[in-house]
Amino acid sequence: MSGSLFEPLKAIVKSAGEAILAIYREDNLDIHTKLDKTPVTCADRQANSVIVDGLNQLNDDYPVLSEESEWAPFAQRQQWSRYWLVDPLDGTQEFINGNGQFTVNIALIEYNYPLLGIVYSPTTKTCYWGGMGVGAFRQVGSGAAEPIKPRSLSTNGDIVALGSRSYGNRASDQFIDKLKRYYPQLRFLRVGSSLKGCRIAEGKADIYPRLGPTSEWDTGAVQAIVEGAGGLFLNTGGERFAYNTKESLVNGHFLILGDRTCPWQRFWEFG
Repeated sequence: MSGSLFEPLKAIVKSAGEAILAIYREDNLDIHTKLDKTPVTCADRQANSVIVDGLNQLNDDYPVLSEESEWAPFAQRQQWSRYWLVDPLDGTQEFINGNGQFTVNIALIEYNYPLLGIVYSPTTKTCYWGGMGVGAFRQVGSGAAEPIKPRSLSTNGDIVALGSRSYGNRASDQFIDKLKRYYPQLRFLRVGSSLKGCRIAEGKADIYPRLGPTSEWDTGAVQAIVEGAGGLFLNTGGERFAYNTKESLVNGHFLILGDRTCPWQRFWEFG
């Protein structure tokens, strides 16, 4: 059943992407700063309206939890067995900066874990989707969809670690320094939005440590794609990353790995 949702979801994210691009590079983006000190624009709100309307037309009766809508309290959310988790414009700062590295994200969460997810890059017209047990796929424009998978560290000499383009911090930099002791050939690149996880899922990068705040809508969709491709999305205890387990919607630290055999335990140290 879940796999049949991808076609309508692709239509929804592409419509949201068109709404975003109609505003992109305009002089007045109507930028405001939210309570968490992150920016929001009229494009975030317009994309949110497109997505929520589209999801409500699917007739699945799943609640919608979106960054740009009113959030249900945890007492209500914890009763949900399935719900849509939405970031209508992931990478708002990249959108404002005009570098094109922003996405539209939709995940379907089932009992605290991503069942499926879809990520769309409006500027490149690239769509990623997948889920555990479904696989992971990439489609550029109207081209054919193709399966994607991570690459192996053991056979690949070029190791790429990713970091946030706009929200890097000292802890993440220290993690990368630690990685370089094991992998001297490692290269570090900064990429915006959920494109970091997509790069790993499609075998263009290897590892992304996030040692800083994100929100659940930032990660749900890309986790489904990474896991569908065969990669790992782990918390600091090495467990599968979970959702909707507490009142706060702020994520803890996490690690995305393409190669499941990578000995992540030796890197995951803090303090």
